[in-house]
Amino acid sequence: MAILVWAPLPFASNRIWGGALLAVLVGLVLCAWLALYLGGRTNIHSGVWRRARLPLVLLVLVQVWVGLQIQYLPRAIVEMFSPQAYAWHIEEGWLSFSLDREYSKYYLMRGCTYTAGFFLTLALVNTHNRVKVLLQILVFSGTFQAAYGAFMVLSGLELGFFVEKYAGQGVATGTFVNRNHLAGYLVMCLAAGIGLLLSQIASDAPGSWKERLRRWLRLLLSPKIRLRIYLAVMIIALVLTRSRMGNIVFFISLGLAGAMAIATGQRFSMRVTGFLGSLVVIDMAILGKWFGLDKLVERLEQTNSGSEARVWSNEYSLNYLADFSLTGSGGGSFYGIFPNYQAAELPGFYQHAHNDYLEFAVELGLPATALLGGVVALALWNGFHLQRLRRTALYKGVGFTVIMTAFWALIHSTADFNLQIPANALTFVTILSLAFICRKLPGRGQSSV
Repeated sequence: MAILVWAPLPFASNRIWGGALLAVLVGLVLCAWLALYLGGRTNIHSGVWRRARLPLVLLVLVQVWVGLQIQYLPRAIVEMFSPQAYAWHIEEGWLSFSLDREYSKYYLMRGCTYTAGFFLTLALVNTHNRVKVLLQILVFSGTFQAAYGAFMVLSGLELGFFVEKYAGQGVATGTFVNRNHLAGYLVMCLAAGIGLLLSQIASDAPGSWKERLRRWLRLLLSPKIRLRIYLAVMIIALVLTRSRMGNIVFFISLGLAGAMAIATGQRFSMRVTGFLGSLVVIDMAILGKWFGLDKLVERLEQTNSGSEARVWSNEYSLNYLADFSLTGSGGGSFYGIFPNYQAAELPGFYQHAHNDYLEFAVELGLPATALLGGVVALALWNGFHLQRLRRTALYKGVGFTVIMTAFWALIHSTADFNLQIPANALTFVTILSLAFICRKLPGRGQSSV
């Protein structure tokens, strides 16, 4: 839990030292768990393991492929499967598929960190209470980032992680560098909070109008009100990021996940509808108005896709993809290879593609990218079945969280590179793992298998 809170703090761990430290922390926890496992003192729930084996294998296969990218292979093999990489290599002897072996090693370390995070969530979040605590931790971290980012904007201090901000001044960035990545992180934490609150709404049984009145009065003093306030704080910060895609995708993913929740919610449909509607009406129309919703709307109105540099860069990345569609140019190599395809009318340095799909495809190749897509598809499918089949309110709420998070990633990835940011990537795989955990985990008070 502490690692999940720490990951966003040092510039979202998007520095070499930050990513390395994150890998060390996750690695230490993994070693501790393995020591307990070898000593016979811990295990993974058998049902969860059967459900989660396939996505875990897919993640491992991607890391194996990145490891293969950095290996020296006979020249004939590289020439056969990646003619462009063969043509650009200047050294003698055996060659590698990766055109940037050193950075691909760092990329592999990060990928192993995310895979280990996915596995550790499966292994350690093994009770009803731990699932709830995990969601609460994500809400806490998101609220902290939101409050910090909003305070920096409203106070004019403009500090990031102990240093003065050199980018994103005047908008909320929290301890991130890029406002769009804070927006992505906030949407994931909002999904966790909304799923948690929906599980509490669903646990209220219907009754007479007197009983409902008593419940509303008790609600004013209950933890639900605090959670509702935390959600409002995160939505205010989301508006203050002025992130166009971040705010648009929040509404879209909320609407899609809400529609699925209502369709499978049976008797809770009206309460779910009312709660989700309040997020739009109260938070965005009222609170957002006070905190600069009009500036966000103005920025959206001024958007012209024809003049967006990120759109142009994606067009040139398609030529890049045509040359490396099978093997990729090497994990993390985009920043060095893209200038070879960058036209003169597209000035500037691009460390990442403004499209996660394209970046994964050009660096890893289409087959490895399809494996990553399979993990998301499996999580989305299991999240849907969580809402449809499970009767435990918390697990149905987790289904909402997973679905909203998956839709956010699928849509936002078309215009940004959130999943290249270590804090966001680790949080993303952690939430996806809950879909497989809660499909088989016993409910509160039930015995474990």
